[in-house]
Amino acid sequence: MPVAITGLPLAAPCAMRRRSFGAVAVLAGSGMIRRELCSITLPMTAKFRLAILDAVPRVYWQDDEGITDAEKFHDLLQPLIPQAQIDTCYVSEDEFPDSVDDYDGYMLTGSPASANDDFDWIRRLAELVVEADNKNKRIVASCFGHQLVAKTFGGSVGKNEGGWVIGNYRLNILREFDWMEPQAETTDLYHFNQERVTRLPDGAVSFAHSDEYDDFAYTLGDNIMCVQGHPEQPLRAMNNFLSSMTSDISAAERRRARAMIDNGEPDADIWARWMMRFFLA
Repeated sequence: MPVAITGLPLAAPCAMRRRSFGAVAVLAGSGMIRRELCSITLPMTAKFRLAILDAVPRVYWQDDEGITDAEKFHDLLQPLIPQAQIDTCYVSEDEFPDSVDDYDGYMLTGSPASANDDFDWIRRLAELVVEADNKNKRIVASCFGHQLVAKTFGGSVGKNEGGWVIGNYRLNILREFDWMEPQAETTDLYHFNQERVTRLPDGAVSFAHSDEYDDFAYTLGDNIMCVQGHPEQPLRAMNNFLSSMTSDISAAERRRARAMIDNGEPDADIWARWMMRFFLA
């Protein structure tokens, strides 16, 4: 799905922050507690290179004890392919890869920013997504990233009609793909969003919806997969994020959020496997 966009050069290099883990769930740093996951084996000659594009500005890192979304995605994904190279680019701090060819895949995180905001780093990130897609790089995106990808390729992003979606919500899975192992008809997943994709780009295939909203996960071509939810966020972070909100949320929304955060354990391990199998497909 080639798209030509002429824009800003990707001048600022990402910080090559790499962490090494074993093949089991990791507790270090993020305080996450997860079920043990078996690793996904790569051929001995292969080495997958993944860049996590963290879109959370530094000023918000304090909201979860200074632990970044990139660190959480490291903890979620690295145990599945311990031999992979996973680096972090803090794109909201103007850290970008030197070249799109430095990596085989890109993981876009959530953000307190809106995909509709007019920031230089968001425009630059959108251009990187287009360039990566033109070279058929694997792209997986969550929350803000899910919305940014949709908007970049012609979709629309707008406010949730029912207000904030915060907590552990059921997603109904509409389609099966080869990379969906283990298979599941429904999954529970943490969400923390005031906006959503209101119109998918042409050619996008929706494969999951909540009880309230459509298009909470979609694919675009064979190389892009996006989900509105947050498999990387632990319970601690959800509680911290809600506590940090002093405005822009009604008392009723806060009560509903508190109830839904405590609404059982999310299926983060299933989504972690789907993401990594998609990257390697």
